[in-house]
Amino acid sequence: MIDPPAQAAPPPARAACQRWLVWAVVAGVLAHALFLSISVAGMQIGLAVALGAMVALRLGGRRVWARSELDLPCLVLAGAAVLSLGLGALAGSPPVGWHEATLWRSLLSPLVVLSALEVGRGAFGGEEGGENRLAYVALGVWAAASFVPSGVAWAQYVSGFDPLHALGLRQTAVSATVPIYPDRHAAVGFFRWYQRLAHNLTPPLCVAASLVFSGGRPRRERLLLAAASLAAAAAVVLTLSRLAWAGLVLGALILALLAERARRWAVPLVLVGSLAMLLHPGVRARIRHIDDPGINDDRKAIWGVCREMVAAHPLTGVGWGNLPLRSRPLYDRLALTYPARLPRAWCHNSFFSAWAEGGPLLCAAVAAYWALLLRAFWRWRRRAAGAGARAAATGGLAAVVVMFVSSLGHDLLYSSEATFGLGFAVAVAAAMARGGGAGGPVLEGGPPARPPGSAGSR
Repeated sequence: MIDPPAQAAPPPARAACQRWLVWAVVAGVLAHALFLSISVAGMQIGLAVALGAMVALRLGGRRVWARSELDLPCLVLAGAAVLSLGLGALAGSPPVGWHEATLWRSLLSPLVVLSALEVGRGAFGGEEGGENRLAYVALGVWAAASFVPSGVAWAQYVSGFDPLHALGLRQTAVSATVPIYPDRHAAVGFFRWYQRLAHNLTPPLCVAASLVFSGGRPRRERLLLAAASLAAAAAVVLTLSRLAWAGLVLGALILALLAERARRWAVPLVLVGSLAMLLHPGVRARIRHIDDPGINDDRKAIWGVCREMVAAHPLTGVGWGNLPLRSRPLYDRLALTYPARLPRAWCHNSFFSAWAEGGPLLCAAVAAYWALLLRAFWRWRRRAAGAGARAAATGGLAAVVVMFVSSLGHDLLYSSEATFGLGFAVAVAAAMARGGGAGGPVLEGGPPARPPGSAGSR
């Protein structure tokens, strides 16, 4: 049998350039993790640095795309969003602006993060087919950084303090008040509203907590992840978002029931934590008034507007990102009789919003997105060889379930904070759960050699 020829090593200058580009990828993805819970601009810049470095590596002949089961759901939803823009334009609703028409970009963030984690796996001694240590480092960076908004949340809960306004980075202070609980403020962190903070923190929290439940990780790493999970969970409670509370309990129950080594104490711990949350006066106030007359009139009015938008464009919709502006005349008419200030955005339900903006095609793509993500993590969990990989897959599964439930009452697919938070969580969990990938020991320069006829790792 004749051995295949060895892959030629790249010239020294090219190898050195590739090493610098790989370190740029690592720096970009870690910066993305660092700013994920703090700054939308920061998280986007970090991701752009990683993406730019990977494009340069690809132009130099390196394979950088880590093909995985995340590809199909992300590409299907982003593709349907782009197609809805064309269909909406044909139906007389052209894009209203560059920002609105490109909100789908954040839906592709899991593919960029996962590829960056695979490309840079050699930076921390990862080996092809083994543990992706860069993924654990990225999650640790997120955990350390998450203490900042979690701490700010306590100050905001008491006083409504807006750190960005205090630093001169926001012209108008953001202070979220709850009419039924006027003595306190809903925590918003560094974002524009309280739901955004809850949706941003929850997915990585699920992955971090799952690794704590699983055991098998170094003690200091588990202590960091446990502390960050508790702090982030407390911040989510302080957002005073009812659906976010339900998501916390649901996610914790999934992790506890699927935990392997810690199930005996994890389930009681979740129950005790849920009861402790119910002792919070803000939680009790929100639950006590959940069925008060008029408490949900704003949602009813928004759904009425969305029904009219769907009736006007039942098959094509008005195009991805166009709904807030295209529905403005209906809101202006409604404001003449409706006493409260309505949030003029989407439909507070991802499926309803998808139908209004892209008809049945975009609505089906949203359903496929969630279903394919759930299938991917369930399959990774079943195939995982080690406890850590199974725990990561379980955390990714919990993150997807919780965010799916949240999408039934919020428009999180149009929120950069939410989609980047979910994208980071599922990419990190996938890198941990699926084992080896396309990256290999990349710091040596050049793409890893593959046996003839081999396919990309999934």
